[in-house]
Parts: sequence; structure tokens; C-alpha cells
Amino acid sequence: MPITDATQANNSNTPILQAMGFGEILDITFSLYRKHFSLFLGIIAVHFFGALVKYSLTGFLQDSDLKNLVPHLVNMSFALVSMGGVIVATATIYLDDHITSTAALKQTLRRFWHLSGGYLIWTTVLVIPLIVSLLFLTSFITRGTSPVPMSFIPFAFAPFSIYFAVRWGFVAEVLLLEKTNVKNAFKRSSELVRDTWWRVFGVLALILLLSVAIHYIFEISLGSIFILAKTAGGTDIKSLLQWAVMETDLSSSNLLFYTIMTCTDLILKTFTFPIWVIGITLLYFDLRIRKEGFDIALQANDSGLN
Repeated sequence: MPITDATQANNSNTPILQAMGFGEILDITFSLYRKHFSLFLGIIAVHFFGALVKYSLTGFLQDSDLKNLVPHLVNMSFALVSMGGVIVATATIYLDDHITSTAALKQTLRRFWHLSGGYLIWTTVLVIPLIVSLLFLTSFITRGTSPVPMSFIPFAFAPFSIYFAVRWGFVAEVLLLEKTNVKNAFKRSSELVRDTWWRVFGVLALILLLSVAIHYIFEISLGSIFILAKTAGGTDIKSLLQWAVMETDLSSSNLLFYTIMTCTDLILKTFTFPIWVIGITLLYFDLRIRKEGFDIALQANDSGLN
């Protein structure tokens, strides 16, 4: 497969690439994030700004029917650009080349509509179980009967969503790094995952759980300190957990506590955001190395240029 501009290595210092286990992917993820923190900080600032806009719009549209849709769509745009920037930056520095935050974001913006199309298709597959569940729920409310217990409906369709979420898990990487169209990106991602679905699922799940765990541990620990100090304005541990995990409203009579926890949540989401994106990008390269000998092709390409 031809090596694109986004995957060109530094000619003077060809990187030594090899297949990676989960531990190595995790180690390189944190290593890249730590060594190039200023680079990623410039990119995730877009994500942070999008979250601020979402919070503002949610408050402004509090009494509107669009209070959920509009903030989500606006935030999605910022999140896609930030995610794409992290992917491009990760690919470039992993292959031992140099890039700036601005350059990574510009490359992403040139592929924004492709990313948006891929995201909408990918999300639709995940939303299907919810739509079906709502149809069953409507039938249950209007007729008073349901062919299966309501509590089992979401779980019946969950495997379908999980399967395709993993199979199409590298669409964004393919769109940005291989510069193909949306249709080919889904096909390409499926090819990379084929015969290794369970391994990919395991690695993706562990990366996501780790990223989420870091967020929750810090957030819940901070909230617990306020609760133990009796300065949480009536918020208890149960309410704190529901707010952190299920994203319910944080009910508190203490404005300072509410402000601190809201800002902490926003900051933690921003700083943990690159972890799973970097990890997935590294897994994408790992699959290409294992299945296509990408490391050999890259070295051969570099030798030819020299």
C-alpha cells in the first residue's frame, strides 16, 4: 500500500517499528503524550473550547426543544477536529517526524467533511439499539404489552453495536492518514480488524477503561473530599457517582463546590481525551505492521528515497 504524506518518516532517522503488545502500546502512548505535551495541548485546546461552547449553549437553550441537539452538534465539530489533530500528530511523531499543533489541525480541517460523514455513519450503528428500544417502549406504553421484558431490549442489540464499533474503529485513522473516501475507509478498517476482532476489542476496551478510570478516580476523589468536609452543599456519594458516571445534574446548594466540580470535570475530560486517541492510533499502526509489513515497506521507501 502506498505510503501517504502523513506517514512519511524523517529520511535521516528512519524509525524502528515493530508489532506491539498491549503493554507496549500503553507505554508508548504515555511516553508520546508526556514528551510532546505542548504539541497535544495546542490541539486539545480546541476540544476544551468546544466543551465551553456546549456548556454555554446548554444554559442558553435551557427552555428550548433544541437544548440537547444544538450543543451536541456544535461540540461534535470541535471534538472531531481535535481528535483528528491528535491522530495526525501521533502518526507523525511516532514515525519520527516533526509537526506543529497548527499543521496537525490544518490537515484535519482539510478532511473535516470526510470525518463528519464517517462519524455520522459510525454513530448511527451505535444508535440503532436505542431506536429499537424506544420503539419497543412506545409499543409497551400504548398497548400495555411487550414481546420481551423491557430490561432486556438494550442488551439484545448491544452485541451488534459493539461488533461494528470495533470493526469500524479505525475509520478516522484511515481517512486522515491514507486519505481515502468514507466508503473505502469503512472497508479498509474492516480489513485491518478481520481475524483479529477479539484482540482489537480487548485492547480498545482496556485503553478506554484506563482513560475513563483516570478521569473518574480524580473526579470522585475530589468530590469525596468535599463531602467528607461537609462542604458539598447536600450532595452525597450516590449523587456524586450518578453525576460523574451517568452525567446527571449535580444538585448542590454550594455554588463554589458546583463550580469547582464542573470545571474539574471539563479539565479532566480535556486532558484524558488524547490518551485513547493516541492508543487507538498506535493500534492502527500495529495492525498494519502485523498484516501488511508496514515497517518493512516504510524502510524500503526510505531507502529508495536515499
